[in-house]
Amino acid sequence: MSDSHPNPPPSGPAGRRPTLKDVAREAGFHVTTISLALRSHPSIPEGTRVKIKAIADRMGYEVNPVFHALSRFRKSGRVRAPAPRIAYIENFGAGTGFKRSVHMELILEGARRQAGVLGYELDQLSVGEDDLDAHHIAQHLARHQITGVIIGAFVPGFAELALNWDDYSVVKIHSRHTEPDVTVVANDQLREVRLAFRHLTALGYQRIGLAIGRADEDGCGHRHAAGFLMEQVTVPPDRRVPPLVFSYYVTHDSLAGSLGRWVRRHRIDAVICNWTNTREMLESAGLSVPGEVAWACLCLTTADFTTAGVRPNLDLVGERAVSILVSKLKSTERGTPEFPSSIYVQSSWQDGASAPARV
Repeated sequence: MSDSHPNPPPSGPAGRRPTLKDVAREAGFHVTTISLALRSHPSIPEGTRVKIKAIADRMGYEVNPVFHALSRFRKSGRVRAPAPRIAYIENFGAGTGFKRSVHMELILEGARRQAGVLGYELDQLSVGEDDLDAHHIAQHLARHQITGVIIGAFVPGFAELALNWDDYSVVKIHSRHTEPDVTVVANDQLREVRLAFRHLTALGYQRIGLAIGRADEDGCGHRHAAGFLMEQVTVPPDRRVPPLVFSYYVTHDSLAGSLGRWVRRHRIDAVICNWTNTREMLESAGLSVPGEVAWACLCLTTADFTTAGVRPNLDLVGERAVSILVSKLKSTERGTPEFPSSIYVQSSWQDGASAPARV
């Protein structure tokens, strides 16, 4: 008779049956991901589901039949409680009919998708003169028992929001210019500018300039300019170009004029800018793109390859913000932390016709 067992023994601590947390620790995924994978939820990629199920089988994990039956009973609609909510607050003035920009829409989509995966509903709220004020925001949060708040890429110069932050778990997306001082999730603007500068240099451009809005700089903590200046010290002094920082509420015509004068004065051969209409403005100033000056965009949202630049993973910024907020909610972490963290989601370079290689 063999001493071997047909099934592996439980591998949880102290000989107990392994739990979802044990499987999560072994697999290196969040416990929510483990639960969804073991239920074959379509939100988890097939490869990940197969890997997690194999680890669970090896560890001898078994679904608790009582809990499983209760979960199925709740899903039937008879005793299932409403999904908890988190708030995603913006300040760009939705009440005026202002259309959300593509990059802001991508962030919101990622946040909404991740909220659903984690079992939450996302309440999208707007604060501003034509929307809700702080008092009505607080009333809404209390009425729906919402204690988790995402400050969703507040636009500098628009409405601010003052709440009793000690009552809430809070994460900010960008929004470094505004209170509270909490965990920030963002694409890495500093690295993106450095990435663009290095690719343009490799393509043969020698006089590279950064044009950026002061509002964008305030919102990200001046990380565009910081990345640009870090790269400028690597080139000879006679090739260094002062950045162009345009003011709040600048008009298309005045900005086009400023861009044209700046490019000509400093003999710039490549412009880095995060505004998607930069080519229009350069051409309005009488400059051909890429004939007289190349352009690299820092906020590409499509892969049509007519424009060179950086493609930030904006949906992942929204996803990451929700995941961190849910973690704070589960650990009952509220208010402003003593040492706030910054989490950056990496971006990638895309070659394009607006910045071809120079002969």
